[in-house]
Amino acid sequence: MDNNLSLPTYSSPLILQRQDCVLRGGLCLSQINVQQLIATHHDFLHPKEQDYLATLLYPKRQHSYLLGRYCAKQAISAYKNLNNSTQVLIETGVFHQPIVNYLSHDNIQVSISHTDILGAALAFPEAHPMGIDVEAICPSKVATIKTQLSPNEQQLAFLFSDNKAVQLTFLWTVKEALSKVLKCGLMAPFELLEVEKTKYQENFAISYFKNFKQYKALSFFLDTAVCSLVYPQKTYLALDIRAIQKILGRLPT
Repeated sequence: MDNNLSLPTYSSPLILQRQDCVLRGGLCLSQINVQQLIATHHDFLHPKEQDYLATLLYPKRQHSYLLGRYCAKQAISAYKNLNNSTQVLIETGVFHQPIVNYLSHDNIQVSISHTDILGAALAFPEAHPMGIDVEAICPSKVATIKTQLSPNEQQLAFLFSDNKAVQLTFLWTVKEALSKVLKCGLMAPFELLEVEKTKYQENFAISYFKNFKQYKALSFFLDTAVCSLVYPQKTYLALDIRAIQKILGRLPT
């Protein structure tokens, strides 16, 4: 993909190592502002997406749409080594899930998330379900998030941070990323998505689920946000978290 936009953006292929095979995917996280995205949207939006953009009247909605599409196109480009992402059309399913439509490349899947300033996307084959969620660390949401966590989850959160907003936002992203894998979104009861245990490392965490033991989550922490990726439990995913943090915050440049 021809990228005329400036940093901070992290985009990279993913190697999904299984016991019997190796698959590929793509990841993108970006903090590009709405002015940059509007100025260069012809470089990454499909013509039908450009038509839809023209119907959006408010800058906040324009930004969320463009940031999500930009990250998705970057992730797909990293996954499939594409040079022209304007040929990729990302449509919306009946449950607002993203649907990739691209020439002869069948079964490309994408998961998209964003905050007000940070976008994130995963691209992956249909054979290997994945999901991503990114959430801003917001103290005003602590009380609401806490109501959606089991007593066990609240205890897990306290194990790695003294910051209550970070603790609870972390678990929220894990559960929401799983809901995207299951394609149920927030329509499923959150207790069904319960996190059973978590292992903490220096700059990331691995979480496991009570009811969906075939999946696990990898979470990492930025200055003002938490990002979680959910993928099959028996997949080994090598992710350069320090490179992401250096570009998008938490480590010095």
